[in-house]
Amino acid sequence: MNRARDVSAEEFLSGWPPRVRRLAEAARRCIRTAVPYATERVRPGWRLIGYNAPAYFAFVAPERDHVRIGFEWGVMLSDPSRLLEGSASQVRYVSIRTLKDLRGRAPR
Repeated sequence: MNRARDVSAEEFLSGWPPRVRRLAEAARRCIRTAVPYATERVRPGWRLIGYNAPAYFAFVAPERDHVRIGFEWGVMLSDPSRLLEGSASQVRYVSIRTLKDLRGRAPR
């Protein structure tokens, strides 16, 4: 079986508007800071950048005018500040529309 060529995160993000690229880069930095041992891999079919540590746990997904930071098992996370969005049975995410959204929103 031939595996498709791996795409770097920079290549993947190059097709998005500059504002979305900046938000995605900031989201990537947040994840790498919080979980420095996580591995990052573009998942083109899912249109996102996924993170494993060692199992798949999070993603950065660019959208037309914002970025989502998602958590594969977000339904199991405590969310007293009600930051997480989504109503599926498993995944939850936070929508990032400005760089300010990445600062100071985490529960203390």
